[in-house]
Amino acid sequence: MKTLFAAAIALLICLPTATRAEDTTSLPTFSASLEDTLVLHITRIEKDARLVTMKNAAGDTLSVVCGPEVKNFDKLKIGDKVQTVYKEVLSIRVDKSGEMVETTESSSTSAKKGDSPAAQFWEKREVRAKIIAIDKAGGTAEIETLSGEKFTVIPDKVENLEKVQVGNVVVVTQTSTRAISVTTPSAAKTAKTSTKTTTKTTTK
Repeated sequence: MKTLFAAAIALLICLPTATRAEDTTSLPTFSASLEDTLVLHITRIEKDARLVTMKNAAGDTLSVVCGPEVKNFDKLKIGDKVQTVYKEVLSIRVDKSGEMVETTESSSTSAKKGDSPAAQFWEKREVRAKIIAIDKAGGTAEIETLSGEKFTVIPDKVENLEKVQVGNVVVVTQTSTRAISVTTPSAAKTAKTSTKTTTKTTTK
């Protein structure tokens, strides 16, 4: 938790100051999204142990034990393409005041018995920390989490300390999804092994 807040606060108050220098009252916000697609191919299946070995285009291998939640294990075949799409959205905002709470929500779905193996996982975490001290002369801010952990942040742009106050609550929301699908590609098609895109937006 401490590491998450350290990174989040650094992103938030270390951002460049707003273009309009006179606007020092607006609270800073930050958001970023990440999407990563990984493709592997099944090279070996040990049915008794329910162990599946997969390989990527670079030749790296990964072995996974399929538990009882994999209802369609018997439909897996050597050569099948296993694709995992991971998406994450991180948003950070400052509330002038707010309740110090931490919440986690999650859900999962899987293919019905007899369908092609597939699963999807979703999780949303919201954590908060309070600004308990601001040293404008020293250019630092001290943050305290719900569990009582404290740490100090040193922003690159000291001017951003003018936008926050002691007692403000920093809210970090992290939403992630992971979708896994299994298909049997045709021999004529070559799957793309890995793609990654990152986008960031910031408002002051």
